[in-house]
Amino acid sequence: PGHVHGGVSALVLDHVLGEVAANEETPRFTGTITLRYLRPTRLGELHAEARITRTDGFKAYAAGHLADDEGITVEAEGIFIQPKWARG
Repeated sequence: PGHVHGGVSALVLDHVLGEVAANEETPRFTGTITLRYLRPTRLGELHAEARITRTDGFKAYAAGHLADDEGITVEAEGIFIQPKWARG
């Protein structure tokens, strides 16, 4: 009670990492995502952010986190892959 379900945290981070990993010219889909739950995430105003850490051919590697007003609660890393049909 009073905290975000871990599955919702995973959904938010998968979406945010996927948004930075893909665009209309280069669609990419989640290949893997790994989460580290550092502490419970309280319900209320939250902040999610993500960045590309590197690209390698058809793969983009992204990292990000979810935070509340006391700091980071969940960290995430993922590999996002451009599907064969979108490779030109």
